[in-house]
Amino acid sequence: MATCSASAVMEAALRNTVSHKALCLVNGAFGRRWFQMARANGIPADSLHFEPGKPIDPEVVGHHLAKNRYDVVTFVHVETSTGVQNPLEAVAAVVRLHPDTLLLVDAVSSLLTTELDFDALKLDFCLTASQKGLALPPGLAIFAVSERLLERARRIRHRGYYLDFLRFRDYALVRETPNTPAVNLLYALETRLSSLRRIGIGAEIRRCAEMAELCRSWAKKRFSLFPDEKYAANSVTVVRCPPSFSVEKLNLFLAEHGFRISDGYGDLKGRTFRISHMGAVVKSEISSLISLIDQFLAS
Repeated sequence: MATCSASAVMEAALRNTVSHKALCLVNGAFGRRWFQMARANGIPADSLHFEPGKPIDPEVVGHHLAKNRYDVVTFVHVETSTGVQNPLEAVAAVVRLHPDTLLLVDAVSSLLTTELDFDALKLDFCLTASQKGLALPPGLAIFAVSERLLERARRIRHRGYYLDFLRFRDYALVRETPNTPAVNLLYALETRLSSLRRIGIGAEIRRCAEMAELCRSWAKKRFSLFPDEKYAANSVTVVRCPPSFSVEKLNLFLAEHGFRISDGYGDLKGRTFRISHMGAVVKSEISSLISLIDQFLAS
């Protein structure tokens, strides 16, 4: 665990692993962010683009890897800008066909909303953050790395200092942190994990899936979904705005009743809005929210 945002550890994952070139899979703003981070750090990188709202295609990734050599492939499990859950298992299988290529996974918005098994999928890096499925304040980045990645890191000269993964490993072995930890967040995390042990991770995933189904069913009747429904995420629903629809006006109305939704992210601002159904959100809140939006539409 690191006291920082998830974005800081995304950047660190590149600095700890890439000496030749990275391949960044992009079908939304957060996939693009990894590519931008690579370029900002002087790390050679290619980006492989897919249509926003559509999933990453494992077959296309496989063809690209067959023709080019990369140190790592970066992958966003749930692209919250578009509401797409990308096919992690299929992409991981393709990347494993290339033994010298590591798979780096952003699971910030997927953890606790869908099945995710680091060991079974033989991932090399997987990251989440405290403020999404864990329902805590922001400030903790939580990540796992493989032995293969640590071996790679040993060959990288300029890994940085604050987020040097080898330092994290050394300190973890003696149950310490390499830098000042956010102790308040660690206590909050302990409480949240105790709760998850009681209710079960499977139950939490099912709870998010039920809220997602409720939200999507409503959105299809009143608007339309932005993502391909087959790949719609359990953590967030992204709704396509009709012409002349104002998310700002909707939020002014919702604020009178104690609610707020997110406008579209990045290039999709003003074209979509987003409803979260993970973490601390409960089904009754989703029901109340969509009822209020119905009232707004009828006014």
